[in-house]
Amino acid sequence: MRAVSGCVVVGVVIALAGCHPSQPSSQSAASVTATPAPPALWSVAAQNDQGKTIKTILVCADDGIRTAFTQPLPSVSGEPCGLVAPTVQSGGRFAARCRSAGHLLDIQAQTSGDPTSDFTVKLLIQTDVTAQPAFAQAVHYHRVGACPSDWTTGDAAAPGATMATNSLSGASHPLSAPAPAS
Repeated sequence: MRAVSGCVVVGVVIALAGCHPSQPSSQSAASVTATPAPPALWSVAAQNDQGKTIKTILVCADDGIRTAFTQPLPSVSGEPCGLVAPTVQSGGRFAARCRSAGHLLDIQAQTSGDPTSDFTVKLLIQTDVTAQPAFAQAVHYHRVGACPSDWTTGDAAAPGATMATNSLSGASHPLSAPAPAS
């Protein structure tokens, strides 16, 4: 579970953003022809149990990454979490059971706020490892605006950073200007 807790903001938030297995495999005609929203820059702030921000990153997120914000499936030690049962989604609640690095994980996420612009996800992850405490985290998401021109989908950086790392490819690159303040 320590590997999961080390993934606090970036890993839990984006681990499977590009390939979210809980999404339906068959699409309706309307969803096939719908134009996806352009990527947007999001402030992602991990909070302590008093609601105080402990770490913030900025992420250039497309629809797939935004789905992972509210339907998180973490990876453990770099291994994706494969679903072992259907997910449950209702009224801002997401629940999943998956297996990663040989461990069974139960994931509960409760979303409050407006998922198009400003919301908080309360996350609880429990594992089958004996004597491991559950991992609980609140993450606040706020849409900042358009992604800067030299950012691509998946790029992430701390406010003020001069380098971004793409959470999908792992590649890093310099930014033409420091990452904006969140």
